[in-house]
Amino acid sequence: MKNKAEEFVFRVCNETVLSLWGYANPRGKKQKELCDVLVVCEPDIIVFSVKEIRVSESGDVMTDWKRWNRRAIEESANQIYGAERWLKAAPNVIRRDGTPGLSLPNSREQIIHRVVVALGGRDKVPITYGDFGKGFIHVFDEISFSIILQELDTITDFINYLSAKENIYESGVETPFLAGEENLLALYLNSGRKFPSNYDSIMLDGDLWNYFKKKQEYKRKKEADKISYVWDNIINDIGQYVLKGNLEFSNAPDQGELILRTMAREDRFARRMLGKSFIEFIRLSSQNKVRARMQQSPSGVVYVFLATPHIIERKYRRAELSTRCFIARGMNQNIKTVIGIATEKYKPGIGGHSFDLCYIYKPDWTEKDQAHMKSIQKESGFFLNSVKTKAHEDEYPQE
Repeated sequence: MKNKAEEFVFRVCNETVLSLWGYANPRGKKQKELCDVLVVCEPDIIVFSVKEIRVSESGDVMTDWKRWNRRAIEESANQIYGAERWLKAAPNVIRRDGTPGLSLPNSREQIIHRVVVALGGRDKVPITYGDFGKGFIHVFDEISFSIILQELDTITDFINYLSAKENIYESGVETPFLAGEENLLALYLNSGRKFPSNYDSIMLDGDLWNYFKKKQEYKRKKEADKISYVWDNIINDIGQYVLKGNLEFSNAPDQGELILRTMAREDRFARRMLGKSFIEFIRLSSQNKVRARMQQSPSGVVYVFLATPHIIERKYRRAELSTRCFIARGMNQNIKTVIGIATEKYKPGIGGHSFDLCYIYKPDWTEKDQAHMKSIQKESGFFLNSVKTKAHEDEYPQE
């Protein structure tokens, strides 16, 4: 039977937005456990230490708190600092079974986020965070961490919050943590996903989170975000194809996970725009009004959607997707990455679908590339007379 700490590790690595990036109980020096959970989303690395410590009840509240704080937080902090030293020299993650995982970013490029999850406090002790000697450490209890992951439910949204919190701490602004992490989150979201920086100290209302959730702007955002989960479904769908090895690629066949991770880096707001665009594209393609579409994400990635009739052979669909992605790169010279997703046109009565993928990462675009692209575009007619449209989207829609 798992204890709460083990259950937490299992859930984070299997059921949350961190699952694609997380490793449970990875190994470190001499194959010893490095930490409880390691999340790698280059260049960011999140190191988790999780402990379940019950609060003693000696009758002396201060003594009980100090004892709990030492075992639940300070010991976890030391484990994280030790893991960080190892990560600076390691070439890749080592899974629990000893097999290699993802490559680690160069030590100079690593951005380490240190997270302690302290279970067992039962609201009887205050949760403190800060620098425990070798860098800032976030400290969550089970309640606050659950709220954070439910609200910041993409890897990018979560990391951005951690970074903002670290930055305000390092700036010297005092943020007495007396009212719960969720209230700090409410301040962050209500301030445009940043913390106020023109103050010496910030005090938190203990009911700020509940007040924020009741705002009409927040409710409208949640309603508008529903379509964004179309993008999550596409990621999950493609993920199953990657696991089964059933994907077909227009270029290198080992890029399934790379494409998947790039798509999963899109934050919730970007996913709303991408989900809306993809649904509209599928609808129009089923009506034979469009065959392909380019969509630039706020992240800077350009996506190419292609839908062909079921009778078209996959090899021809992949060739067209690859060509369209190359043309899309030339038509958007300020971007570096293009991802192509091809599937069948939706047709009532015909079930099932397949995916073909294409990935282009080309930081430098030369005049020769542009001339080649123009020649191919003229010959193929792809995106030759494309119509560009602009759409404005507010994260918190007005009435």
